[in-house]
Amino acid sequence: MERTRVAIVGGGPAGYVAARRLAQLGVEVVLVEKRHLGGTCLNEGCIPTKALYAATSPLGHRETFARMGISLSPAVDAARLRTWLSEVVGAVRGGVEKLLAQSGVEVVSGEATLVGPGRLRVRTPAGEEGISADAVVLATGSTPIELPGLPFDGERVWSSTDALLLPRIPDRLVVIGGGVIGLELGTVYRRLGSAVVVVELLDRLLPGVGVSRRGEAVLRRALAAQGIELRLGARAEGLTADGVKIRTTNGTEELPADAVLVAVGRRPNVDGLGLEAAGARVERGVVVTDDGFAATPGLYAIGDVRGGWMLAHKASHEGLLVAERIAAPTAPPPGGAAPVIPQAIFTQPEVALVGTPIDEAAGGLRVGRFPLAALGRAWAQGETEGLFQIVADENGRLVGAEIVGPHASDLIAEAALAVSARLTAEDLARAVHAHPTFPEGLWEAALALLGRPLHRG
Repeated sequence: MERTRVAIVGGGPAGYVAARRLAQLGVEVVLVEKRHLGGTCLNEGCIPTKALYAATSPLGHRETFARMGISLSPAVDAARLRTWLSEVVGAVRGGVEKLLAQSGVEVVSGEATLVGPGRLRVRTPAGEEGISADAVVLATGSTPIELPGLPFDGERVWSSTDALLLPRIPDRLVVIGGGVIGLELGTVYRRLGSAVVVVELLDRLLPGVGVSRRGEAVLRRALAAQGIELRLGARAEGLTADGVKIRTTNGTEELPADAVLVAVGRRPNVDGLGLEAAGARVERGVVVTDDGFAATPGLYAIGDVRGGWMLAHKASHEGLLVAERIAAPTAPPPGGAAPVIPQAIFTQPEVALVGTPIDEAAGGLRVGRFPLAALGRAWAQGETEGLFQIVADENGRLVGAEIVGPHASDLIAEAALAVSARLTAEDLARAVHAHPTFPEGLWEAALALLGRPLHRG
């Protein structure tokens, strides 16, 4: 049985970051990954989705360019697009492999199961082997959720993983789920030429994300303008010969579909880990831990299996924190204010938010808003649909922000820094922002909150 200081199960953004940081701190570490380093995010999620989003961006802006007098007549080579996606994923994955090798992290290809405190059984292509460690970190990520009556088959019913393989560009695509994954992939396939219908059980898009009603309404109008049909308050009930059956308040109906993408969320990968052998508990589908990520003495869980937002950057942050704790076990567990975790949704327009949701701004909180329609750079780029919103407490400190518009995923970083550093709206207003740029929208929102708006009434 191999002996090591730390064994990490799962090589996604939580696990490989923890391994890299532990190695930097001089801690011996073995990383066990049953598929590919980088996890879902790199191989079947964040990276290929955003690569597709970037590749199809010109297709989503043809009308904007037409208004400018520039005609685009693009042709989609699906085979070449698939190859390019594979190249992107392969290059990024290769970078992760190189980083871990340079750090001295031992990577074992196999599936690990706890067989007792600090002990793992690993099934590898060559057989079984054992690993004994002072500390074990579980970072096994999550898996797409199936719906009854709509099991994934990769042909008619797709998971997000299937959709990212670009098996074909269906004439008619029904997306079940109006959350982040469904809307992002629906946007991509609409750009590629599919007629897209999004079916969402609740009465709004992006449920549970925290997007304001005002921001959601902007997104809803924009998606409709792109030709994406939205069916809110509708439940998918199963396949039919020519599509999928849904139920609304008006009864049942059939939506024709050549493919159905089920994107109703993900569930943590806790099955088969042998948690009971190590004395760990699972509640509501996640591993129960303390504030320092410990499930039991010497056993830690981070990322999706620990619960909370299923975001790669949140998982990576926890990987850094757990590495620091393991390397310095006598130090107090991380405490203080919760980390500021921004979110970014790659629709058209993009949506991003951080901190206190806008619609929860009450009890002394103040909101400052600025519309893209009043921003010079937005007019210059031909994209004026969207807005900036910020929230400040009674002392003027920024506690939240929401951006709907071009580059929102990049623009939210300034707001996240401001919230994390407890900067005030006055601090943001004093910072000189280059003109003409999109970040000026945050500056203008700060001026509006302070009662001295500049480029709006």
